[in-house]
Amino acid sequence: MKEILQNQNYKWCEAVDGSLLSKQDLQKNTTALGRYFMTDGMIGCFLSHRKCWQTCVELNEPLLILEDDVVLKDNFWEIASKAIYDLDKKQEWDILLLGALGCVHPQLKFGLNIIASLVGGKWRRPRRILDLDLENDDDDSFIHVPLCPYGCHAYVLHPTGAKRLLELCPKASFHVDVVALGKKQLEIVAIHPLIAWQTNEDTTIGGFVHVWRRYLPTLIADEYTGFEIGWALSAPLLRIGGPYLPRLVLTNGSSLLIMFIGFVTGVALHSPFILKLTAVYVLTVTALVRVLSS
Repeated sequence: MKEILQNQNYKWCEAVDGSLLSKQDLQKNTTALGRYFMTDGMIGCFLSHRKCWQTCVELNEPLLILEDDVVLKDNFWEIASKAIYDLDKKQEWDILLLGALGCVHPQLKFGLNIIASLVGGKWRRPRRILDLDLENDDDDSFIHVPLCPYGCHAYVLHPTGAKRLLELCPKASFHVDVVALGKKQLEIVAIHPLIAWQTNEDTTIGGFVHVWRRYLPTLIADEYTGFEIGWALSAPLLRIGGPYLPRLVLTNGSSLLIMFIGFVTGVALHSPFILKLTAVYVLTVTALVRVLSS
């Protein structure tokens, strides 16, 4: 990351370690449900981004926020600067996504990305709002409103957006991208094509991502966003048991596996009970994610 930022004016923000927070700090900065269902890494990630939002308010100017595991397009700085300049002249905005996950392709090419959006997404009306007149632009670059974005690994935050985020997200409650990018009060736009991608090489949100890194191959399901199947399946969805069973984590993959086994078993055994029980599980997890992300 430091090599990427060479010759740029940047500040390295010290991240928050959720495992080191005191009980008082957790009560002050995390919702009651968040303390019970979030991993330490999820809490730390959320509060780290809040520190950046506060910095944006203090500086009172647009702030580029990059997580430390991103890769940037060769002409990233040229495109990002042009996008910010044109946006400021044309319309109001809160967040400009330079990299993203989820359902963000302007031509509605989502693939497996649609799964997460069906569970926790807050949908917007996709539309093209601003063309970017770039030199040597072979990609027809423009800015648009994405359907259901995730990912906070590369974005530009406007001071008005930072103030709104601090008001709308006063405490950590779930994954920061699901909560923040789901706020309908925010004017969220994205650049096309994306100019930043997440490698997930140094993630600390919890789950079994390091086990997956050690034993499973890298499978990119969506070249556009960089969505990686192994990382997505091994990332935490919910911590089960809160402080009483802190190491019991329900990942995205294990949740889908429970659902799949339940429905297949119910059909194979012709068991309405198993099918109903599985449906209750799916509805409960979905409802809980919706509540936490709201």
